[in-house]
Amino acid sequence: MGLTGFADLPLHEGHVPPWLFSRMIKLTSLIIRLMHDEYGVKGAIRLFSNPIFFQSFNNIIGMDWDSSGSTTVTTAALKEALGSLNIGIKVVGGKGEYALRVPDELRELEKRFNINSEELITASRLVAKVDNVALQDGHRLYHHSMIVGEDGTWAVIQQGLNPETKYARRYHWWMETSFINNPHEGIVGVKSNYALNTVSSVSEEARSTIVDIVNQDSVKVIRDLAKVKSILRGYGNKSILSYISDANYEPPSYYNPRLNIIVNRGLSISEEALRNARGTDSFRNLLLVKGMGPSTMLALALIAQLIYEVPVDWTDPVNLDPRRFAFALGGKDGSPYPISKEIYDTVIDLLNRVVDNINKDSGLKPYLKHIAKVAKKLNLPVDLVKPTY
Repeated sequence: MGLTGFADLPLHEGHVPPWLFSRMIKLTSLIIRLMHDEYGVKGAIRLFSNPIFFQSFNNIIGMDWDSSGSTTVTTAALKEALGSLNIGIKVVGGKGEYALRVPDELRELEKRFNINSEELITASRLVAKVDNVALQDGHRLYHHSMIVGEDGTWAVIQQGLNPETKYARRYHWWMETSFINNPHEGIVGVKSNYALNTVSSVSEEARSTIVDIVNQDSVKVIRDLAKVKSILRGYGNKSILSYISDANYEPPSYYNPRLNIIVNRGLSISEEALRNARGTDSFRNLLLVKGMGPSTMLALALIAQLIYEVPVDWTDPVNLDPRRFAFALGGKDGSPYPISKEIYDTVIDLLNRVVDNINKDSGLKPYLKHIAKVAKKLNLPVDLVKPTY
């Protein structure tokens, strides 16, 4: 995917009213049945791994185009709808404590699907570790959903919240990922000035260096961290960008001016992580090491860059801002216009008839594709789509 912009996803309090959520489940169920008929299990799941499709789907069922709830509510409706459908696709996990149930739900799902639950559990852990540890962008994960097919196909949609800005960020994953080298299908959120991004192609050499570092004697690693702190100590509360403006400091050739980390946040390395990491042969396995948290990874990245002069990517990878599909049925909070129960029910009734006749009427699929082409040409007044609060 190419860069398409970014979307602001403010934290919204409150809940979707029951009258709307029940309709969201019905509409989701109908659309999923059409998707499954057209694309099969793998194709349908693949679509949800695409952030543009997911955002469009969210808008179509009536969620706010820019709300943090566009992730949690949409995946909840998807989970409910798939729970009553027998099409070989299920959703595990969810918001808060439901995210912690993923391992148990996957083991239970293995009784019905031809899947390896332990492999999927490892994939789930890796995805969470990447977006919490390897990619540090100020957002703490609080939602983790995995869409699983009966053939082992999977996609992950998870979301984090920045406690200071109160904005959310959504991360999309597809099973055909390396986990550690440009792994995302897309990221939706507010683009910031920096992020520690050890999973970009720019950080490839740094990942190898970090693995080498943790395999050194722990005394040397702690000594290198002390050197990093010494380098930073003279700049107090300022950022590393201060180096560039200091007449007495010549930044090394690898220095990236986008690097903008507040250095007094308390750099530390977990001794438990260092012990457990000895013998680790890859960055992927390093992420799964017990005790390998954000602070330790940040310290190791700074050691790699400031001591061993290996470039680390500090560029925020967020890349999406879609709005046009908010015009389908309106938005929960009235943008671009309030949702009408009558219109919503009419759409559900119409789709019910489409689903019932899609395989009986040979002219129906071509007609729907014609309507889709016409819709693409619509010049919708996107200025009517206002941020909701």
